[in-house]
Amino acid sequence: MSITPNTLVADLGSLPPISRVATQILRLTSDPDCSVSELQRVIGSDQAIAAQILKIANSATFGMMREVRTLSQAIMTLGLNTVKSVVVASSAKDLYMRGATTPFQMAIWEHSLVSALAGRAIAKIFRFPAYDEVFLGGLMHDIGKSVIFIKYPDVYGKILKSVNDGQLDDGSQAEIDAFGFDHAMVGEALSDAWNLPRTFSQCVRWHHNPGGAEPENIVLASYVALGNLFALEVGKGIGKPQSLVTPKADALEHTGITEEALAAQREVVLDYLELDRVLITGF
Repeated sequence: MSITPNTLVADLGSLPPISRVATQILRLTSDPDCSVSELQRVIGSDQAIAAQILKIANSATFGMMREVRTLSQAIMTLGLNTVKSVVVASSAKDLYMRGATTPFQMAIWEHSLVSALAGRAIAKIFRFPAYDEVFLGGLMHDIGKSVIFIKYPDVYGKILKSVNDGQLDDGSQAEIDAFGFDHAMVGEALSDAWNLPRTFSQCVRWHHNPGGAEPENIVLASYVALGNLFALEVGKGIGKPQSLVTPKADALEHTGITEEALAAQREVVLDYLELDRVLITGF
């Protein structure tokens, strides 16, 4: 096909980025001195995000003795980091679930969310300070798959089915053979078109080859890659973890984590995912 990732993205028409309200909320929650009243005001201007935050705050995970009815109560119950996670996850799901929802779209979305949570958990365990950025990069890392699916549902649907059925080991190579590019390249083009921070586009572009990222983003991309692998290992996503042997080795090298050390923390990562289950089931 004589098309590039950039022209593919340009030809999608109206595909809006993360909402203005979500952007404001992310800015506020990044400030440890932000006021609950200001955060409540911004969240309240987006009914969908406000409803999602109230829903999560009232979930069994937080064990509240009485119903949380106001946004201020919900913000205090969840804390700034969880509010940020809910906002980004809610916005990211909108990007992944454009148009008619299919099982493949659902699988890609669930994989991205679990990848984000697992990557953040691994980063926390191994004391990588930018674990929130790992979460955000994990959420966005497979957005290129959704873009290709929107544009070429029949051709790409067959590729995804072959990968899911185990007939193809390397979905990225199949994408290149069919289109001349893979989902990581498309995701980078989309991230750049939306003027998202460079760290995001680097994680998206290099999650299958972290060493190819710009030097300042290699470790971040490596943790995103490890989250991606972990999600496949627990059965979330399209594909098999065996297809990521090379990205895993690359990521371990650049994070300085040994395979044995990572394996030893598997149950701890699962515990983190269990704590975050409300985010998985809530979306």
